[in-house]
Amino acid sequence: MKRTTILLFLGILLTGCVNDAPHDNPLDPESAAYVADGSLSGRIIIANQSSGVPGAFVWDSTEGIGTTTDTSGNFSFPEISEGEHRCFVTAQNYANDTFTVTIRPKTTTQIVRGLNAAPVVTFQQILTRKIDYIDFSPRYFVDIVATVTDPNSMYDPDSAWFNVSTYSFPLTYSTLSKNFTVTLEKDSFPTNSIDWLVGKPLHIIARDIHGTVDLSEAFFVTRVIENAATPIDQDTTDATPLFTWIPPNVNYEYTNTITVYRAGTETVVWSYTGLIPFFEELQYPVTAPTLTKGNYFWTITLVDKFGNYSRSHESHFVVQ
Repeated sequence: MKRTTILLFLGILLTGCVNDAPHDNPLDPESAAYVADGSLSGRIIIANQSSGVPGAFVWDSTEGIGTTTDTSGNFSFPEISEGEHRCFVTAQNYANDTFTVTIRPKTTTQIVRGLNAAPVVTFQQILTRKIDYIDFSPRYFVDIVATVTDPNSMYDPDSAWFNVSTYSFPLTYSTLSKNFTVTLEKDSFPTNSIDWLVGKPLHIIARDIHGTVDLSEAFFVTRVIENAATPIDQDTTDATPLFTWIPPNVNYEYTNTITVYRAGTETVVWSYTGLIPFFEELQYPVTAPTLTKGNYFWTITLVDKFGNYSRSHESHFVVQ
């Protein structure tokens, strides 16, 4: 009886001591010092690739804090509150990303997010053209070409436009050259002249299959060539005609191209490029395709160092 009373007393005493023990352990959920924080670490990569996106800004709108990815695309929030967090990711030349993540106490949550990169215009060019005719007004036009790539995939680029001022012209993709191209006549522009383009900033707008758009850096028309060499006519000749011409009065670097056509079909029979301005005549070589009897014409085209050109009118001749 006495032993039972003593044990009961000790039990009551110990219970009282436990209930009154201070809760100062930060791991104890009942402690005032307990903090229900977790952490978030992750990596921002290029979608469909394994490469990280450096310099991407990750914003936790729930916590009101942000950080920037390192050179490998890694980021971390070492202490954030438990619960659901809404985050945003932005990076230059990438589409914005939004995601939601649940943070658990004393746990590191890890994520990987892929960003859709904007298409990249790696090459852009505009070349001016003038073609003279004997019986018609000159033809003026421009050729525009652009190369578009995409960090996500070679299949991501979808479409492209040539943009100047408030005008945009769609480009067509060539599976042969892997470029976007368009040819625009002078009447495509105000004032019915390609001179309208001179001095204006030109751009290529590229879009990928996800709708992400990129605007290229500005590029410009380098030159519109009005002058070309003037061919000297000849009526009849043998199978190796001598082509002569009067050089143009220009003060910039250029070369000439001579082209011989079969009259009626305008089929190119022979062409010679890279003639320096020093030359004012050229003999049709015996090694070239034989000119059989019939009607022909030839032209001479001035080409500047950028690739702009101006072609002379036709000069007809007959091989007897």
